[in-house]
Amino acid sequence: MSRRAGILVSAVFLAVLVLPALPASAGGGCHGGATQGTGDTVEIVDMCFTPSALSIQPGDSVTFVNTDPMVHNVGGTLWGHYDDLNPGDTFTATFDQPGIYPYACSYHLGMTGAIVVGGGLGSGNGETVQVSSFEQPEPSPVVQVRAVTEPASRAPVAIGWVAGAAIGLGIGLGIATLVRRKTTNTA
Repeated sequence: MSRRAGILVSAVFLAVLVLPALPASAGGGCHGGATQGTGDTVEIVDMCFTPSALSIQPGDSVTFVNTDPMVHNVGGTLWGHYDDLNPGDTFTATFDQPGIYPYACSYHLGMTGAIVVGGGLGSGNGETVQVSSFEQPEPSPVVQVRAVTEPASRAPVAIGWVAGAAIGLGIGLGIATLVRRKTTNTA
């Protein structure tokens, strides 16, 4: 195998290992698969609506609870809560008509779910959904106070930058080597 082919194979191997992990580490969406459930609560946990498909009866209410440490929202067709749902915030929606009411978080692609009302047969267009405003979380007592004199760890961001720099350096060196060899062979 020539040196050029070895460099090319190494660069492709590195890209195959690193590139699939980059979008997953960016977040967005439930990567564990769809979950089904009954009841009256949808929890937002680990960037997922849990359950992602909830079955209820006409007239029932569903409470959405953000248990994630980040901001989300819940948007459906003509219904939902498009404002920020901060950690601990909740809101309730009442579904009067049978149908399937899909929803998603507009901040995190792939983070989707659906409310199945009755047998799921009906328009499900959201015109009859009553949405209450979200509730602010109760203030929690301060358990521990810590003086911060230096910024919090930026390790995950630093790892991303290092990985990006390593990939860029590898690709740049590979291209430089190919260009150098081509100019050397033509001279």
